[in-house]
Amino acid sequence: MAKLFVSLYLFITLALIGLSAGLESLFLEPDNDNGSQTTFIRQLLSSAKQQNVDIPLLLQKANIPYRLLNLHDIAWPNTSLQLLQNGESLNLYDPKSGEQIYLLAADGQLLEISLSDNLPAQSSFILYRSLFFILLGALIALWIWPLWRDLEALKKSVMTVMPDGNISENHIGKSSLVSPIATSLNNMRNQIANLIQSQRELSGAVAHEFRTPLARLKFALGMQEHNQNELFQNMRQDVLELEKLVQEMLDFSAAEAHIPALYFSELPLGELCQSVCHKLKKSHLSQLQLDIQDSSVCLLGDGHFVERAMENLVLNASRYAKSYIFIRIETDKDFIDVSVEDDGIGVRAEWRDKIFEPFFRPDEGRDRVQGGAGLGLAIVKRVMQWHQGQCWVSQSQWGGAKFTLRFPTKP
Repeated sequence: MAKLFVSLYLFITLALIGLSAGLESLFLEPDNDNGSQTTFIRQLLSSAKQQNVDIPLLLQKANIPYRLLNLHDIAWPNTSLQLLQNGESLNLYDPKSGEQIYLLAADGQLLEISLSDNLPAQSSFILYRSLFFILLGALIALWIWPLWRDLEALKKSVMTVMPDGNISENHIGKSSLVSPIATSLNNMRNQIANLIQSQRELSGAVAHEFRTPLARLKFALGMQEHNQNELFQNMRQDVLELEKLVQEMLDFSAAEAHIPALYFSELPLGELCQSVCHKLKKSHLSQLQLDIQDSSVCLLGDGHFVERAMENLVLNASRYAKSYIFIRIETDKDFIDVSVEDDGIGVRAEWRDKIFEPFFRPDEGRDRVQGGAGLGLAIVKRVMQWHQGQCWVSQSQWGGAKFTLRFPTKP
């Protein structure tokens, strides 16, 4: 900050000195000309009077403005009146009218010679002041521009969040006034990257380590096939739920770490939705009525991940629907909407912004009794980000939740 203050202080000081010197040299020059012009007119009048020349005619030929007045139209002091009667000229100055020269003509009339047209003192001062502040503002803007440019670069780097959750690196030079801030931001970026990487490695390691004891438990339970009591059934269900949780954690960690290679192709959405529902028909949709709006719309996207997102939405709807699920496909000039609705308990308004966050679990109906680890919708959000799309939840016309995926027509 000391460097910034000293730089600005010196710049403004030098700018004020330079502008004052430059503009005064321009605007003080007419004043000198005006003084010489006044002297010239005095000499001209004196010579004309000595040679008995018609002064009004001379002034008219010299294009010098004047007018004739009566001597007593002006309340002259005795000394000034005596000078005029002696044939001498008087100079008076009015801030509004400028400078005037008064002289008695041969016929006794008073000549008033105005120099206001030749001496625009007030307008010169206004022009001087206007130019001074305009040029000062331009110089300060010129000094601020590199600072503004570097601050904008810092702003863009902080606002640009990469797929792994980190911010992009800035490339501000060491000569910049905001170089210390840029260096601190880069250091913070590296620390954030290390923390995120450590957290991901820990989550992945824990999930992988869970698989070994889970495999032993599954093997042990498999050896007890003859024992079908309720305790063993509950244990088998718990093991399956843990295994699913581990798999979802691994999938989410993989999706969060980097953007996978996407293979875009034209996907018939109607057929894709039919395929997903056919796959889940026996396991999750056997007790529910399912309707799909027929559509021949084709979507440009990665078939594997689009199908994965649709499967997660249908699975989510199957957990909370009472009897009905409806899949709708709507098209527009710039986007394609795919929505999955159910007639369940819906999602409260205060939860709708958080429902796509990892491990978020609303209380009441949407809990672990319904199954899932709270990662399915987070994976859906990642898939939509990869396709430059959006996803949100709203109220269904049947009272449940309506999850919408919006894909751009030209990603």
